Amino acid sequence: MKILVIGVNSPDYMQDDLYHGLKYLYGTDVECNVNLSYLYTDYDGIVGDLYGRGFTYAKNIDPALRVVVSHDDIVTRLKSNYYCCVIYLSHRRSRFLIDEVKLYMRPSKIAVIDGEDDTDLVDIRGTIQFKRELLIAPSKTLLPISFGIQAEKICRYTPEKTKIISNQVPNSDRRYVFTTEYDYYEEYRSSVYAVTCKKAGWDCKRHYEIMAQSCIPIFDNIEDCPKYTMTTLPKKMFSEVRKNHGRVSETRTDEWRSFLMEWLWDSCTTAKLAKYVVTTLME
Repeated sequence: MKILVIGVNSPDYMQDDLYHGLKYLYGTDVECNVNLSYLYTDYDGIVGDLYGRGFTYAKNIDPALRVVVSHDDIVTRLKSNYYCCVIYLSHRRSRFLIDEVKLYMRPSKIAVIDGEDDTDLVDIRGTIQFKRELLIAPSKTLLPISFGIQAEKICRYTPEKTKIISNQVPNSDRRYVFTTEYDYYEEYRSSVYAVTCKKAGWDCKRHYEIMAQSCIPIFDNIEDCPKYTMTTLPKKMFSEVRKNHGRVSETRTDEWRSFLMEWLWDSCTTAKLAKYVVTTLME
């Protein structure tokens, strides 16, 4: 099963999460029009200069899985029905060869991903569109999508908790105090709870990073989140935590943490994200 992905060679959380999941599941059967060098472990640039200092998404993929295909080779393979599906990882940033792809692929085999923070809908006829900040009811050609977390970033033990609430506070002067990914994660690993909230969009990598370190999100105003946005996250549980975190037993806190870790593995890894998109295209 050969999959063509069209990307942009610069960080984009939705693109990078989905690409990571695709490589995790399908390896060299996933071919790309660009290198996405910063996602591979042999990246020789300065990770700290990447968007968000490269935390979580950078340098995770084995370079043996890299397959970059030229313009001419892509066209040749499209003509020969080589690909089972085509995925535009960030269609608002690149629609490379979109006319050729639509000429040779059935609409049900073309996914266009919109991971932007806004709620605008840019209709690309003859495709299946996946929208991150989705406000209207899904249809056969318009579906919700959310970020994921790289499995290798999920804490696999129960860390010692030395503080109740993390000092890492969004929308404050303490947003970007960490220069290393390890220290950033350790802040959450050492905390029972961490505050999170809507950023430019409701879906945000921070929510997943908090849960991945066995920390419980206190999500401000979660009840206002649109129904069809962040559909893979346990919003009802987030609401319960927000309302009750200051008056529950340690046993209940442990139950919340266990529930969220299980939920993360079952619904929120990048592999689950990739499987969702590919399964939709293969139906």
